[in-house]
Amino acid sequence: MSKKKTNLPSESKSVRNGPVSRFNVPVTASNVWEPFSRIRDEFDRMFDDTPGNAFGSRMLQKLYDNADPAVELRDRKDEYQLVAEVPGMSTDDIEIKLSDGMLRVSGEKSESHEEEGESFMFSERHYGSFERAIKLPNGVDHQKISAEAKDGLLTVHIPKSAEAIQKERKIPINTA
Repeated sequence: MSKKKTNLPSESKSVRNGPVSRFNVPVTASNVWEPFSRIRDEFDRMFDDTPGNAFGSRMLQKLYDNADPAVELRDRKDEYQLVAEVPGMSTDDIEIKLSDGMLRVSGEKSESHEEEGESFMFSERHYGSFERAIKLPNGVDHQKISAEAKDGLLTVHIPKSAEAIQKERKIPINTA
């Protein structure tokens, strides 16, 4: 008595358009990481759903987040503007230095003191020191750089030199 061999659902087969996974689902770039994503989601849910646990995925994300302020460098007609988010910081907590074409913005955000009998359930605020170093573009008038702080934003005005402003010109585009 001979047994006829049949393919089980868990066996892999080859198809015309490429390999097939164990469960006869074509392997594509969009689903190759899906099992790992599900595992991560389960771990996140497990930690987040535990009552009284402050070490869930949000807490892990906080550890990975950088406490440096978000910045943007704008190119205006006569100047560059560096804008940094520094909420809750006074001008005494921030220092700006310029050397070798690098503008360094540093500071420290101090943690507020806890009152007696008070504790945190969780905190998403960032504390500590930071330093951002930004290479300035060519054609900057280093002597006229100024800064101001208002409503949690630090704005550094970096005037363009007269030569840099004169060198800029619009290039016409011809149709072919």
